[in-house]
Amino acid sequence: MKKLFVLCLALSLLIITSCDDKKDCGCVSPPVNEKSYIQGFAELDEIQVRVISGITVDKTKNTITNNVNIKEPEVYDVKNGVSIHVDIGYGGQGRGFIGWYGSNTDYYYELVEKIGDTSYNTKYGDGTRHANADTLRYINVTCDKAIDSSHPAGSSLNDIFSIYFEDICAYVKNGYKPVTGPNYYSIVNDYGSHTLFGDKLLSVNLADKPHGGLSLNLMLETTPEHTDEYTFTVSVTNKQGKTVENTTEPIRIKGINP
Repeated sequence: MKKLFVLCLALSLLIITSCDDKKDCGCVSPPVNEKSYIQGFAELDEIQVRVISGITVDKTKNTITNNVNIKEPEVYDVKNGVSIHVDIGYGGQGRGFIGWYGSNTDYYYELVEKIGDTSYNTKYGDGTRHANADTLRYINVTCDKAIDSSHPAGSSLNDIFSIYFEDICAYVKNGYKPVTGPNYYSIVNDYGSHTLFGDKLLSVNLADKPHGGLSLNLMLETTPEHTDEYTFTVSVTNKQGKTVENTTEPIRIKGINP
């Protein structure tokens, strides 16, 4: 169960929930053959962050593999995948949610019209999608300890992290088909349709990727110089200049030296 849960969280926010009363629980039970692929949006209100192990990327094949264990390791190893999962959620029980029902329906339909997501008309065999209402502008990662001599404590680590997220607009503009090509990835052994974009965090222009998925994966690509406990802080800024941040729990990472 945890393996499936982490896959859904880490790589493409597949929110498939159900309840008897939508208004009470704030969830979305998507109708069949709804015209839009995107079932809801969330504004940048707060973020949740956690470190996971076992997500690995093959850049020669443009694939992402989930090798997440049921139990997180006592010592993380970069070669086995060390990722910070960032969830741009609803900020609480439905707070900030913009969907096809409720009080923000006009804004929801305005956004899907703007994106061009009006002709999906397909059963949700691969789950619904939720996207950012905002365009993200900047993401920054820091750590409480030095990673190496070039990355002292508190400095930006954007040059040693890569980012992966679902490029929903690209999927919609491609006729609701997965996009292939440089910087686009498929998930090994996954079901459904995904268009995952990946690049160096320092290189990606987030303004060119509006309304992306609500889950971001930030993958550490450099092994720390020393084995130690590390705590990472992630800040996310949108186009309007609003910044929110959160800090991971400390984790122990295997270094080049003990």
